[in-house]
Amino acid sequence: MTPAKESEQSYNECTNAQQHREHLCILMEQGRSREVSERSTHPAFACRNCGAYANEAQDLCNPMSL
Repeated sequence: MTPAKESEQSYNECTNAQQHREHLCILMEQGRSREVSERSTHPAFACRNCGAYANEAQDLCNPMSL
């Protein structure tokens, strides 16, 4: 595997797989937009995978501070 592929792979991984079903990307897929809105009223984090914004890092697969 080339370094670029390794970087790309780790970039797209969920950093908290045990909580993945509660991440905003999954909630949106399930049509739970109201819950997503409630968890992103004052975003302090963005997901490096999907670009979603959240108040708490724990709500995202691959969070970074804003």
